[in-house]
Amino acid sequence: MYRLLILDPPAGTPAFLALKGEVLRVGREPESDLVLDRPAVSRKHAVLHAEAGAWWVEDLGGGNGTYLNGLRIDKAWLKPGDRLHIGEIELVFEVLPASAPPLSPPPLPAPPPPPLPTTSPLPPPLPRLMLTPPPVPPPLPTRLRAKSKSRTGLWVALSVCLLLLLAGGWLLRDRFMPGSGMAGFLSFREDAGKAPREAFAKALAPGRLTELNQVLWPTVEPEAGWTFFFRTCLVTGGTRKGDRQAVLFYHPWSDTALLTQWKNQERLIELEMVPGEALRKGGAPPYGGTLGWTRLQAYAPPAVGMVTAQTLKAFEHAFSAETGLYVALPWLAQAQAREACRLASSLQFAQIVKSLTILSDSYDQPARLAFIRLLALGGEAPATAPGTPPDSANALRALPSAAWSGFQPTALVDTNARVLILAHHRGSPDLFLGVVFRREGVELVPERMDLLSFNACYGALK
Repeated sequence: MYRLLILDPPAGTPAFLALKGEVLRVGREPESDLVLDRPAVSRKHAVLHAEAGAWWVEDLGGGNGTYLNGLRIDKAWLKPGDRLHIGEIELVFEVLPASAPPLSPPPLPAPPPPPLPTTSPLPPPLPRLMLTPPPVPPPLPTRLRAKSKSRTGLWVALSVCLLLLLAGGWLLRDRFMPGSGMAGFLSFREDAGKAPREAFAKALAPGRLTELNQVLWPTVEPEAGWTFFFRTCLVTGGTRKGDRQAVLFYHPWSDTALLTQWKNQERLIELEMVPGEALRKGGAPPYGGTLGWTRLQAYAPPAVGMVTAQTLKAFEHAFSAETGLYVALPWLAQAQAREACRLASSLQFAQIVKSLTILSDSYDQPARLAFIRLLALGGEAPATAPGTPPDSANALRALPSAAWSGFQPTALVDTNARVLILAHHRGSPDLFLGVVFRREGVELVPERMDLLSFNACYGALK
C-alpha cells in the first residue's frame, strides 16, 4: 500500500493521503479525487494509475506541467521517495509504514524508457563486452634479491624497487587490470543514459552534435533519443594507441552504431553514427535503412545475437591497428557516405520507436498486458510457453524472482498471427529475452521464451 505526503506551503501542516483503488485524479476542479485549489494547478492536472501492484503518473497537458524529481514528465513510474510538483504543491510518494516495499514496477509503456533503479540481483555487466578477459599479469618482484652491504644501501634499494613497482603498475594498469581500460567509457554510457546533454557537453566540443542530431532524430527529441540509445547499448573498444582509443557504442535492437574516438578516456575527438550493415559490409552500399536482424531468414532472437556478434567482430577487425575513424574506415571520410549512414541509422531507429509506440499505444494494449502478466509468473513462466527450449527454460527458472521485473521491452514484431516482444535487462545489458505470443481470437497465448546472452553469441561466432 502507498500514500502521498502532501506538502502545501500556504497550509503549513503536511497531510497524508492513502492511495486506494486504481485511479487518483488530481486537479483544481471539485470532482477531482485530490483537490488542489491553487492558481498554478489546472482544473484537470494529472492522474495517478495503479497497475500490477505499482503506480504511475500521467500529466493531462496543463500549462504548468507536472514535474517528477525536478524534471517535467508526460508519463513516469513512481517509486518510494519520488517527489511530484504540481504547481507550488509537492507530493511525496511513500510506502505505508505497515507494508513492505513491492518489487520494481513493470516497464514504462512509452519510449524512451523511464529512469529505473540500477541495482539488480544479477551479476553486473562485463566491463568489456564481447572481448576475452585480459591476461593475468606476471608476478612482480616484491623485494630486492641482492644483499646490501649497509643499512643505507638497503633502504636506497628498497626505495628504488618501490618506485619501479609504482611506475610499472601505472604503465600497465590498463593492460592487466580487468575493466580499467573501459571504465571511463562505461561511466560515459551511464551518464549519457541519464543526462545525455550534460554528458556530451563534458566530453565533446560544443556544436559537434548539432548536424548529427538534425538527421538522426526527426521523430523524437534528441535528448530522449540519446537517453534510450545509451540505456540499451553495448560497449566495446578497439586497440589503444598511446592516449587514443576507438570505442563502439552499439545498439543491437535498431542495429545502429555510434563510432567514437577518445583521448585519455575523457575527451571525445570524433564521432559518427552508422548502420550496423555499413560496418559488416566494409562500407559497401546500399545500407537499406532496415534492421539487419529482420533481413535474416532466421528466428528473431538468435538473429539479433548473430547480427550483433558480426557487427562487433567487424569493428574489432577495422580498429585492430588504428584509432582514427576516417583512417580505419576510409569510406566514411566521404561526405556522401556519412550522410547516407546517418539517414539509414535514423530510419532504423525510427522503426524501433514506432514499434514501442504501438506497444504502449493504449493503457490496455493486449501485447503489453500479456507481457506484464507473463513476467509476473517469474520462474513459472516457461511452463506456460511449451515451445521454450530446455536451455532457456532452465536459465529462466534459475533467475531470482526480483530479476524478472528488470526485463524491459525494446522491440515489437507483429505478424498478425503472432507477436514477438524483445526485451533487454536493465541490470545486465548482456542478457536479452524474446517472447512469442500466439493469437487465439482476442487472446495472446505464450508460445515460446528465449533467454540469450550477447557474450555467448559472440563466443559462438569466434
